[in-house]
Amino acid sequence: MLKELDQFSLKQWIEDSLASNSNTLAAGYQGKTLLYRDSDLSLAIKIPHGRGLIKYLHTRMLHHEARVYRRLKHLQGIPACYGLIDNQYLALELIEGEPIRSKRPVNDERYFKTLLSLIKQMHESGVAHMDLKRKDNLMVTHHDEPCVLDFGTAVIRKPGFHPLNHFIYRLARCFDYSAWVKHKYHDDMHNIREEDKIYYRRTYIEKLAKIIRKVFKL
Repeated sequence: MLKELDQFSLKQWIEDSLASNSNTLAAGYQGKTLLYRDSDLSLAIKIPHGRGLIKYLHTRMLHHEARVYRRLKHLQGIPACYGLIDNQYLALELIEGEPIRSKRPVNDERYFKTLLSLIKQMHESGVAHMDLKRKDNLMVTHHDEPCVLDFGTAVIRKPGFHPLNHFIYRLARCFDYSAWVKHKYHDDMHNIREEDKIYYRRTYIEKLAKIIRKVFKL
């Protein structure tokens, strides 16, 4: 966690950056991400978007994401989380690399073997990403290693008797494995290896979405 002095300084830096519309790393419908660098630290700081209820909901999503990062803090391939600044801005380790959308790993076999191991470790920790198919959520680092980002819609498995949560969690796990296969065989889905077919189980939701796209030509 960040020290109190760091919290105060970073809060002021964030407010100045927002006021001047500077230091923006990325922007989306949930908010924007600021890039912070000094001599010792490089951070990606997520800022909730909107006002009133909308901002409240997006802030709650960042709180949820902070809980996920705390649960996964022991895993290699997950950015370090430095906590919430002013209880609303999420500070994360900046990962140097590119999304898999724009860069394929040099060693595909090693990369995807490592990624599959990481996904399994996430699931063993009670977290399913849910949106791993989105290519901006999967990085290829400068060392050609996988790094998983953006756990805003991740599902945390609750202990005890929670049938709805457990159903959604199992579904989210299927999404994660299917996304792994799609990334690995991105332009060659007809030639999935036998040992990888067990991970590609299209859910009824995906099948329904495909039917809707065909009917309405989306």
